[in-house]
Amino acid sequence: MRILFVTPYPPSCFRVRSASFIKHLQRDHDVTVLALCRSVHDMADCQKLRQEHPALEVITVQESKWRASLRAGRTLLSADSMHVSYARSPRLTRTVQSLCAQQRFDVIHVEHLRGMAALAPLALSYPLVWDAVDCISLLYKQAAISARSRSWRFIASLEQERIRNAEAALLHRPQRVLLTSERDRQAMLTMLETGEQNRDEHISVLPNGVDLDYFRPLAVERKPFNLVFSGKMNYHPNVATVLYLYEQVMPLIWQQQPKATLTIVGSFPPAEIQRLARHPRVEVTGYVDDLRPYIARAEVMLCPMVYATGIQNKVLESMALGTPVIISPKAAEALQAVPGRDLLVAETLRQFVEMTLNLFNNPARRAALSQAARAYVERHHNWQAITQQLVEIYSEASADYTPFARLSC
Repeated sequence: MRILFVTPYPPSCFRVRSASFIKHLQRDHDVTVLALCRSVHDMADCQKLRQEHPALEVITVQESKWRASLRAGRTLLSADSMHVSYARSPRLTRTVQSLCAQQRFDVIHVEHLRGMAALAPLALSYPLVWDAVDCISLLYKQAAISARSRSWRFIASLEQERIRNAEAALLHRPQRVLLTSERDRQAMLTMLETGEQNRDEHISVLPNGVDLDYFRPLAVERKPFNLVFSGKMNYHPNVATVLYLYEQVMPLIWQQQPKATLTIVGSFPPAEIQRLARHPRVEVTGYVDDLRPYIARAEVMLCPMVYATGIQNKVLESMALGTPVIISPKAAEALQAVPGRDLLVAETLRQFVEMTLNLFNNPARRAALSQAARAYVERHHNWQAITQQLVEIYSEASADYTPFARLSC
């Protein structure tokens, strides 16, 4: 199968979903990756992708951030979404048209709302699968209520309905739409217009996986009473969650277990997160080449996501490493894990504290959760099996495609 894989950013260790799909797809299929790059770091990520997969064709489209920001700024006083306008790159659109004029692809895979924003004018002309990943308007709806800063709440309030309109306008165009969780899928289904209910079978859940060879239990000694949280620290839901951990959860834990420590692992921590390291029992690592040892040495991973959509990769990685996880209901909704067996779900602040203290004092319970967590991700989050499901979706999309104003693809 010839696949054109279009992403609004380079696949990398920080963009696990696209990178993992490409890694497995290129073994049996002819894959061309087209990535939008807005920085030297983006270009470096594309070069690394070429080095890791020499047989893979990687094409870059360069666009400066100021040009994208200018596009977004022009929509501030209009009904259009700044988020969508930022991503609506004419260069990316033209490059896809040019590639399809030169060769035929069996399917075009477009990742994220940002990718689809650029390819919307072409969607009816090609067999296309839109991997939306998350329902972005649902994320912004939550952020409008729960974001830490007033500015983020204002932006989210302004953008939420605009993004929803953009997502709704795109739903009827691709042959298939993919989300990582049923909750996100249900949010998308509410956007279907009257008479489009038959489109629900074209909107599917395809979960994230985890690299089970890379994320496997390590021979690392656990650090007594150590808690960990990992993730990109410039992502606003992660910032809100870390501050909640530090301000609400940890003081109650420290009251009963003064030896408890918190490790915050992730790139690009803003100043408000970096300042937390002034506390003698808090470590803020910033970027690390390998986050596995930090997770593997912790006795518990805490993930009380204040707001979130989709699947939390940090949870899957911790479970694969065998570190017991305590998560919020919002983070648990996207998983098929059994609470109490594979992980623990805490609905209140008090439950987070009590569950953490109980695990500190119960090594046998930690060991049982560790073993069950690893078994769960092996059953449900194997990238190879998930990629095979994706290939089947490609085949269905290609078979269902009816030419409409078809160009040369």
